[in-house]
Amino acid sequence: MRKTGYLIVLIACLVSYNQAYAQDVQTKLFAVNENQGRQQLAAQFTQNSSEYTTMSSVDISGSQHPEEFSRGGAMLRSLVIPGWGEHYLGYKGTAKVLFWTDVALWASIIGLETYSHWREDQFFAYASEHAGAQMSGKADDFYADIGNYSSTESYNEAKLRNRDYESVYTDPSYFWAWDSEMNRLEYDHIRIQSRSAHSKVYILLGAAALNRLISFIDTGKKARDLLSKQRSVDLGIHIQPERRGENNAVSLVVSAGF
Repeated sequence: MRKTGYLIVLIACLVSYNQAYAQDVQTKLFAVNENQGRQQLAAQFTQNSSEYTTMSSVDISGSQHPEEFSRGGAMLRSLVIPGWGEHYLGYKGTAKVLFWTDVALWASIIGLETYSHWREDQFFAYASEHAGAQMSGKADDFYADIGNYSSTESYNEAKLRNRDYESVYTDPSYFWAWDSEMNRLEYDHIRIQSRSAHSKVYILLGAAALNRLISFIDTGKKARDLLSKQRSVDLGIHIQPERRGENNAVSLVVSAGF
């Protein structure tokens, strides 16, 4: 009986030892596998760290303006083409408004001047056909006189009555006589249209010059403000991954220049 009890105790000890040994082996194997997994992840992260940095870096400074620029160069650009200076400084919205305003003004100038010359050719031909007038090389006052008087004779009589002897036409090349009052009025209507369009060209030229002046002043102010900001603080924030020992981490990098 005593030997049997010793045998039972011995068997129980062996079973307990085997269970403890098996559990210890499993724990060690799990630790080895976990360590190998960490090493593989670390190696992969190290291999692709530059790629991660490139793809994951985020700049949220929000700056759309050039880091270096010339204030004088920006203002000179605005004198050449309104809005060019603003575009150079990064203010593209303002640049578009000023640029397209200039385009519209110059398109109107060209259109009005073209229309003025076209109507001038018309009233030249009309006076030559219906009044026998020689239109080439004459002053604008002569063209107006043709529209205001039915003939050279009626014009001279009016000037003599007013004792305006210097304005009397004596040169035969200044002779005219309308074939009808209706044609005279039609001629004068065409002439006024031509001269009115030409007068508007000067107004639009002034507007184009004003547009350049506005762009010039605006560019100077914006350039001054940008230079003032660059002298104060240049703030940048970047988010990038990095490795710390066996662990992976993400860093928030804040940089400021004064």
